[in-house]
Amino acid sequence: MGGAKILAFKESRRAQKELEKVRQTGNGKYAPSLHLQLIELETDLTRLKAFARRSDKIAHKRDVLLPKWLPITNDYLAKLDANNQKDKVDDHPIFAYCIVWLFDVSELGRAIELAFRAIELGQPMAGSIRRQWAGFISDTVFDWAQVQAENGHSIEPYFSMVFKRVVNDWKLPEPVTAKFYKFAGLALLRTTNGDIAPTQVGDIERLQQADALLEKAASLHKHAQVKTVRNKIEMRIRALETYGSQEVGQKPA
Repeated sequence: MGGAKILAFKESRRAQKELEKVRQTGNGKYAPSLHLQLIELETDLTRLKAFARRSDKIAHKRDVLLPKWLPITNDYLAKLDANNQKDKVDDHPIFAYCIVWLFDVSELGRAIELAFRAIELGQPMAGSIRRQWAGFISDTVFDWAQVQAENGHSIEPYFSMVFKRVVNDWKLPEPVTAKFYKFAGLALLRTTNGDIAPTQVGDIERLQQADALLEKAASLHKHAQVKTVRNKIEMRIRALETYGSQEVGQKPA
């Protein structure tokens, strides 16, 4: 083995020991130089690709990669804040991969927080993903919210956090923005078990709010497919108004 290879081997071994200390302590201050970090990151990405099952990849990200690399990301962001570099444009691949892994292991709160920060800092997307942050975040959270809603589980606060960005900040394709409006409208019509049932909603204001969201979806994308549910909302509102009128008419003078 030549001198250069021996040196590289020793550096790699030292970096691995230091990163193991990071994993054990949760403190990024024990990390090796950025140069050695990036070499070890590439090694970890290669190992990750070797897993055939998605469940095994997720477990490896949760149990090995995030404990190893997230403290370094936290330390990096803390130093930016301490040096008043909150809008620094930089490329820190470890930061980017940690965000993607957090989404993969369903740590949505921290994932969204760091993803928004990545956009603010101009952090490029992780190299293995050919997407921009806004599209990646919106699709990932939307898919998660669909599963949650269909099973009668809460989609908050994560859906609203991203919906707000989709509506106000991100210039996504119209069909993508439309599906968010549609989903937000349908969410107001869901029962506790996840079914979409306008006839089960007794609040006219809630029905009108849902209809306004669905109308916006239709205005953004002609194939939003909201006509049928909007008709049901209209019929439900009429029924509630008629019932309300009857109630008033039956009150004693």
